[in-house]
Amino acid sequence: MVHAGDRRDPVGVVNILEMARGRGLDPAALAVAGGLDALRPADAPVLAWQELAVIEAVLRALPDQDPALLGLETGLCYRVSAFGLFGWAMLTRAVFADALALWARLPTLGLSFSAITARYPPGEAIVFTLDDHGLVSLPRAVHRFLVARGLVSTAVLTADLLAAPVMPMAAGIDIPPPSEVQDRDRFHEVLGPHLVFGGGGGHRLVYHAALAGRPLPFAHPVATRTAERAFLADAARRGVGGPMAALDVLLRDEAGPPADLVQAARRLAMSERSLRRRLAAAGTSFRQRRDAALAERARRLLVEGVAVERVAIALGYADAAAFTRAFRRWTGETPGRFARSQPRRSAMTASSTT
Repeated sequence: MVHAGDRRDPVGVVNILEMARGRGLDPAALAVAGGLDALRPADAPVLAWQELAVIEAVLRALPDQDPALLGLETGLCYRVSAFGLFGWAMLTRAVFADALALWARLPTLGLSFSAITARYPPGEAIVFTLDDHGLVSLPRAVHRFLVARGLVSTAVLTADLLAAPVMPMAAGIDIPPPSEVQDRDRFHEVLGPHLVFGGGGGHRLVYHAALAGRPLPFAHPVATRTAERAFLADAARRGVGGPMAALDVLLRDEAGPPADLVQAARRLAMSERSLRRRLAAAGTSFRQRRDAALAERARRLLVEGVAVERVAIALGYADAAAFTRAFRRWTGETPGRFARSQPRRSAMTASSTT
């Protein structure tokens, strides 16, 4: 469900206006239609209703154009570098799968109105799936625009990260095809010759499994950690998700056990007192947030078949007994019992809102 007051990253509106400029429209007039000042700082967040108002203004100004084609053209405007510290952190990861893992645990960035999930089980194809359930209340033309923008921007960002003209092996977009042949051809040029319109298969992009291990051209471990720390501090200060979202991302860092209060405050560029105060205002505490992150990670590792002893070490517990006591406190059952009740899986999943 789209909430009118949700704060969003400005890159969405910036790219819409860039597409509109290429179509001969006046970006300033479109910005005003969305209640935005054309002279506002380029990095100032916008609200969901404002971005939707800009989209509707574009669609009204171009009534003879298929909204999906306009969404495609807007999707082509996306670049990883436009996402600042987040983009830098992704570009400097070691391999493509690492970038996807980082994408999964960073806060909702307000880049789109539909969640995009990437599944990449070892040795199997990488599958991006766009969930458009939150768009059902929007006008049909706006929905069509957003679905096309979401899939195309995902394809563009994938190629951007890999610095190579990669194309999906297969793709599906569950909307009726454009009426004009040249518009359908344009989609095939971008999303591949095997793109299928409609059919009830959902919105998806499928890439070759080998891409998961493809080294990224700007990989550097120090750069990615520096970028991520800076991004978290910025998100805590003024980001779309705010301090709580930034904290949740930090606690889900799988490079080691979740940070303690002192470490978290330092990495978020806040004092311990300020962090405690913000948590209290949100009706929670650092321990509650940290326990939730530990429980989430423990469940995932157990489902993947990792031994209880290894899970305990990964989460920073002295031994399996200490971890078992904590797990029972979180879930009401032992980790062994939980693991036995779950089907085994090895899939790694990343999700975002690109």
